[in-house]
Amino acid sequence: MILGFIGTGHMGSSIARALHQQGIHRFLLNNRTKAKAIAIKEEFGADAEVAPLEEIAAQADIIFVGVKPTDMDDVLRALPAHHGIIVSMAAGVSLQEIAEVLPNSRIIRILPNTPVVVGAGITLATFDGSFTPEEKEAFFGLMSPTGRMIEVGEDKLNPGGVITGSAPAYLDYFIDALAEAGVNMGLSKEEATEYVLHMCRGAVDLALSSTKSPRQLGDEVCSPGGSTIEGVKVLLERDLYGLVRDAAIATYQKNKKMR
Repeated sequence: MILGFIGTGHMGSSIARALHQQGIHRFLLNNRTKAKAIAIKEEFGADAEVAPLEEIAAQADIIFVGVKPTDMDDVLRALPAHHGIIVSMAAGVSLQEIAEVLPNSRIIRILPNTPVVVGAGITLATFDGSFTPEEKEAFFGLMSPTGRMIEVGEDKLNPGGVITGSAPAYLDYFIDALAEAGVNMGLSKEEATEYVLHMCRGAVDLALSSTKSPRQLGDEVCSPGGSTIEGVKVLLERDLYGLVRDAAIATYQKNKKMR
């Protein structure tokens, strides 16, 4: 199998590394900033080469396209001879839009997130109508080193991608804010960050293993008249739910305008 990667930034390179570690040994790489593609080629050694778009279109069985939505048209129009599978990572660019430019390709849209770097990602995927259940399963098997794969309808891809793909940034800022609060109470930043990260891991593991909702688990921490409920009151009084909702909607609306 020959894999092409057009766009070897953070997400594209992370997926390429995961697939390389799985045992795939032929990669064709292209990036607008050529140095990024060269860096991956040097890392992979003889298993990879930097190639022009025309060569990737002619040789690759699967092409992962990880460029900005505004650059998609130019990239796709450089691949007219491609007869394999296109895997688009561009939010807001539909299966139909890609098919109109590449009618001979079979198309998958995926929205991965940054934890794919450590094999703990969650990637949403939607397929055009040409894929059989067995082929979908094979693709999910190929992608398994990156983390969990979930098939969704295309109408759920962009809103779902806000939650899975963009929201890690929201959580990272919350983690940093909580660590800063720890500093204000006398901890070092390193201590506070370590405590917060392990707290988050434990809370998530508990929620995943529990039949209770995260809200129910939160309520159980808040003893009436206790200290935790005082902090939760501040968050709710300042409209935590509304703030998070507005952040997600802002991301979703921006995704729709990026082309």
